[in-house]
Amino acid sequence: MIRVINIQAAPATPTAEGSVRTVLSQASDGTRVEVAVNEIDPGRSLHLEPGPRTRVAYLLEGKDATIALTRGDQTATHFTQRRAGLYLEPGEEAEISASGSPLTLLLVTVPKHLGKPVGEATTAGYFFDESKLRALIDEKGVRKRTFWVNKETGLSNAWDLQIGRMKYAPHAHSPRHVHQASKTGTVTPEHFYLIETGTGEVKHDTGTLPVGPGSLVLIPAGEWHQLLASETGFDYIEFQAPFDFATTMDHDPLGKNWYISGTDDGTGKPKLWVQS
Repeated sequence: MIRVINIQAAPATPTAEGSVRTVLSQASDGTRVEVAVNEIDPGRSLHLEPGPRTRVAYLLEGKDATIALTRGDQTATHFTQRRAGLYLEPGEEAEISASGSPLTLLLVTVPKHLGKPVGEATTAGYFFDESKLRALIDEKGVRKRTFWVNKETGLSNAWDLQIGRMKYAPHAHSPRHVHQASKTGTVTPEHFYLIETGTGEVKHDTGTLPVGPGSLVLIPAGEWHQLLASETGFDYIEFQAPFDFATTMDHDPLGKNWYISGTDDGTGKPKLWVQS
């Protein structure tokens, strides 16, 4: 069953650097993905210790942050603003520090997916600035997406997850669709939307659910769904894990294809993004 979780309703637990809200966890929700929102007070730092799972840490709010990524004996430090973050492979660690203003950090954690081979390529964590990543647009020009992690964009060679930002124009919508494990998949995929701005609804087979800022929409595999924006449009984060799933669509043949923003296929139209 599709669930809408109000992030702000999750209790805030005090921590050394500020506080944390646990939004999804294996213990409470039975999910493989874990989602938390950390508040980092001015002058404080959140240290992400090395661990066995893959993580994405993303700055939802704040400015003048320092992010340090450590891999083995090498540390890379980045000074950044909101809408930037880190992809962390197992064994890597990071420190996110606030200067004169607080930071709000989204932390998404998933198990390493070993169901598909990565070949000889080395998987490694990285820093990303969302504004500098390649953007995709849909066939009707009303939806835009930017992947932070996606094997087919070349940023990460791992199959662990897919995550990034989606923007909808007023009254835009996705096609009605459903996600299942791929034909060779060994893990049931998990999927959520995290709405940052805008209002609308999620349609499912027995009705609709209203969604708005602070809604995390958890969609189990096998549940047909469709996201529809109101006159406000949508700006939200979309997540799927592992990146080993199959999508079936209906009602909207134009909703399938995505195109690389800012390119030209020679006819004045952007180039088609070829995905598996």
